[in-house]
This record gives sequence, structure tokens and C-alpha cells, in this order.
Amino acid sequence: MSWEFAPTFDAAHRAALESSKPLIYVCPPAGWALAPLLARLPSAEGSTLDALVLAPDPADVVDIAGAARGIADRAPIRACTGLTRTHRLLADGAVRTLVCTPADAVALARQTALSLTALQRVVVAWPEHMLALEQGALLDTVLSESQSAQRIIATTDEQLLSLTDLFTRVAHRAPVVTAARAPEHPRAGTVRWLAVGDGGRAAAVAAVLDVLHPATAVLWDPSPERRWDLDALLADPAVMLFGDVRVTGAADLVIALDLPSADALAALAEISRDQVFLVRPSQVSYVHRLVADPRPVRVVGEADRALDRALSVRRQLRARLADGELDGELLMLGPLLDEFDPALVAAAALAIRDAAPGPAEPAATGWTRILVSAGRRDGIRAGDLVGALTNEVGLTRTAVGRIDLRDNFTLVEIRADEAERAARGLTGTSLRGHRVTARLERR
Repeated sequence: MSWEFAPTFDAAHRAALESSKPLIYVCPPAGWALAPLLARLPSAEGSTLDALVLAPDPADVVDIAGAARGIADRAPIRACTGLTRTHRLLADGAVRTLVCTPADAVALARQTALSLTALQRVVVAWPEHMLALEQGALLDTVLSESQSAQRIIATTDEQLLSLTDLFTRVAHRAPVVTAARAPEHPRAGTVRWLAVGDGGRAAAVAAVLDVLHPATAVLWDPSPERRWDLDALLADPAVMLFGDVRVTGAADLVIALDLPSADALAALAEISRDQVFLVRPSQVSYVHRLVADPRPVRVVGEADRALDRALSVRRQLRARLADGELDGELLMLGPLLDEFDPALVAAAALAIRDAAPGPAEPAATGWTRILVSAGRRDGIRAGDLVGALTNEVGLTRTAVGRIDLRDNFTLVEIRADEAERAARGLTGTSLRGHRVTARLERR
């Protein structure tokens, strides 16, 4: 019941790194798996920014930068979560390792904040995901303008046909470090997964424990240096950390706080056959390579609560119909039943009931506008934004106000007490094929 992630870099691998030749690194699509490679990168003398790490999406950017935060030779490391601040930090010489998406790298280069020709090395993390997100042209732009830089490709599988052209162009006959490979055949077992962002790990663990209510649970964390705010959960004597001296036998459930490797999965299976992986959406495909027939975990969310409310209303209506004595109500509604479908009349009656004054939410302090980085030219419609804010972010429809579509951006009125949550939730969301960012409008 032990696990340690220590990829082997042989003489050929070390020689490639030290001579700035290309290298291929095979690992799961997770920041913790990439960190040992970043720790091996030589630190260039006299160079401020010496390494650019390209990641497929903003969640990967934050994940990689967080996992590499403790690597001294990579510090200071910057996750590009905003172009303006990153531009200033680059101009101030306060970045040695920059982690960003291909789109942000191209944007910074066009702003002359990032000199691609001066880079010592470029690490491309999981280019297969970039190609799936149609970022191939942006990736080619970065690689063509940084031709003198060392190229290091991190991939889940060096045999992927989609990467043949990339390997031929930038990593021909490069030595391969196999840090962790997906198994040839998925492993059998009871494995479930839950998609979650880095900031929601503790809440996700609590939700899984509430839904599955195991008698004993073990938490596996591949990045113990990262803080997931689990202190309250670990105060429960039934919840233990992997490797803790108290874990001496089988447990009812193992919760992996990040995507495991095949070796880590084997170690976790020794503790419990029943496992839940907390992963980002981009990692779900790798889960299917690790295990046979993984299933999503259903936790209670806004959709479940809405369903509960609907069931409650139907129970109340059935009970009232069973009581009878609706003559007065039928007399009032009679003329409408001649004009409209009875189902529509019933729906309108419910709508009037819901709109009637009653115990209300605390009054909002007004409206705040957020700026979304997509507009008419991107094919965005008002309904797309309303759907994303209600379904993805979890806002109620009443928290969304006027939507002002412009050519290149959109201004959305949000109830003031929900504005910051809306901006955070929309950032990274894909609308009509465009991954957007959002922020509070500066007046």
C-alpha cells in the first residue's frame, strides 16, 4: 500500500535536456505529473524568462503553475490568468517560467510583452488536447516563432496518430521519458468520477461523502504541498489521508483528489475497490483509459433542488384535487377554459402564485455589469449567456438582467451580490466554440 511518483531520467534524457535537444515526456494530463519534468529543466544563466509552458485551457494553466510553485529553479512562475497583469509582470522582469494557453502566448507576443525568439525552451503540455480544441494554428504560430528554443512535448501517449506531424517537425527521434503510461487494457473495478475545479475540492469531497456515506474513507492527494482546505473533513476520524499510519487495512471508499496514474490506481485498489476520482472535464477521457466503465457521481445541485421543488408542487396539487370543493375556483376560471388549453391555464395560475409576494430573498444592492470577451462577431446570442449563467454557473434567471451584445464583447447586468460569482463561473466556459473570460466592468 505505497506509491511514489519518481520518473526515471536516464543518461540520454539528461543529455537532451542539457544540450537543448527535443524531448518527449509521457504522463497523465495533470499538473502533478508534469512537475518532475519542470524540476529537471536547467535554469538559464542571466535570463529572466527562460521557459514557456503551453497548456490547453485556463484550468490546465492554473493546475500546472500550482504544481510547480515549489520548484526553486522555475520561480518566479506565472499562470497567465489575465493578459494585462501578465504583461506588466513580464515587463518588470518578474517571471522566469510562464504558463499560458497558445492563444494567450500569441496575444502577449503581439503586444511585444513576450519575445518568442528569445525563449530558451518551450514545453507543450498535452498537444492532443490542443488539437481537439482547434488550437493547432495557434500552437504552430508559437513554435514557428520560437525556432531556436528547445522543444519538450508532454503527452499522454507518444503513439497518438494525431501527433505524428508535430513529432516529425519538432521532436524527430527525440528520446522518450515514460513517466506514467496508461494501461493497455482498462482496469476493472467500481470507479466513479466527479468533474470539479481546483477551488472546489473540499466542497466536492464533502458532497461525495454525503451522497455515498461510507463508514471509512481514504483521501489520496498526489500534491500534498497544495492546500485543498481539507482540515474540517480530516477532523472526522472516519476520513484519513493516504499513507497515514491509521490506514492499516481496507476502507469503504477512496477519493482521489486529482487524476491518478495507472501505478497510483493500483495502490489505491489495494485499499478499496470502490473509488471516486475528482477530475477536471478535460481529464475524463484519461479516466476511461485507466478503468473500464467509469460512472459519474451524482451530487445534489441546483438541478436536483429544482426537481425536488417540482415534485413538491405536484404533491400539493394532487392533495388539493383529492380534497375537492373547487367550485369557486372553477367558476373564476371557466371563461378562460373556453379560450385556452386547461394545462396552460393551470401553468399560468402557478406562475401567478410564484410571483405573489412572500418570504423573499434579501434585497439585492442593485445591478453590476460584467464584461464577457465574446460578442456578435463570435456568433454569441443572449440565450447562450443566459443558459451558461443559469446552467453552468448556477444563477437564478432573476439574477440576470439586461444583456448588451456588442461586436467583440458583451455587457451583462448581474444582480450585485452575484456579480463576482458570475464572472468567475463564466471564465473558461465555452460559448459557440469560443472559450470566454469575464470580469467586472471597470467604470
